[in-house]
Amino acid sequence: MTLPRRLGVAAGLAAAVVGLTWLLERAMPPPYSGFLALSLVGLGATEILRRRPRQRALRMFHVYLRARERGASEREARARLLARFYRDPARRQRLAAEVESAWQGPSERDRAVAGVDALLARERRAAPPAVVGQAYDRARDRFVIPGWEALPAAFVAAVRGRLNDGERAQLDALAETYQLFRQRFFRSPTALGADPAASATDFARLLHSVGNRLTGEQPGDAERAYRLSLRLRPEGNLAHAGLALLLDRTGRSREAGREAKAALAVLDAYAAEAGRRPPTAEDISPFRSAKALREALERVAAGG
Repeated sequence: MTLPRRLGVAAGLAAAVVGLTWLLERAMPPPYSGFLALSLVGLGATEILRRRPRQRALRMFHVYLRARERGASEREARARLLARFYRDPARRQRLAAEVESAWQGPSERDRAVAGVDALLARERRAAPPAVVGQAYDRARDRFVIPGWEALPAAFVAAVRGRLNDGERAQLDALAETYQLFRQRFFRSPTALGADPAASATDFARLLHSVGNRLTGEQPGDAERAYRLSLRLRPEGNLAHAGLALLLDRTGRSREAGREAKAALAVLDAYAAEAGRRPPTAEDISPFRSAKALREALERVAAGG
């Protein structure tokens, strides 16, 4: 809603309060008439907003997604939505049967939008699917829902589509053990679907960071995180460096040497574009500078 429209609505509500107060003063003295007028106008405005399709859809998605955040399955979340908005058991059962076939789609977003759209249509509050979809996106970013199902399908395909079954299982294990879905990266999930390829590259950086954090205490998980990062971002990825140093510490000198040479090539590419694309502190962790990292990699490469 634009600012002029908001000001117009506020002025209209204020005028309604003043007018209703004037009428109520004939039956009761101030300030009680003013309090009652304010309450009545507030209740009326709330009811009007509640009946608007977009607001109605937004409230439905809030209930649904809150249930999902608390661990409910999609089916359980749908049941809670219906129980919240349709108190009469007979009507709720009838609506559940009517919209069950509508609650379909390749992703959870598609299913939820189609289901709520069907409910609105049966309430005679139909809205364009795009409006219902926007309501879902607006609500979705307010909740943390672990798992791939509730994320944009294009992003999920960009990540998991590049991995084989074994790698997907490793990624799922890392996500569960280290609560990756609660990382800041997933705080605005709808944005991940805007440019899935770029988001997948950013997720590879997250896995690289996870590998850096785990290399001391959980070297096995660190290695898995590095290798998954490299699968998702094969070019320009300094996860080669972390993997080379890890392999060197565990006695796999030949493989460490190969990874070190790959990491040095990445550092050379960074150096060639130093003004535009310097390595980040996370890229060269735990070293303080790219020079120190290069010296360590050169030692590993010579030993391999």
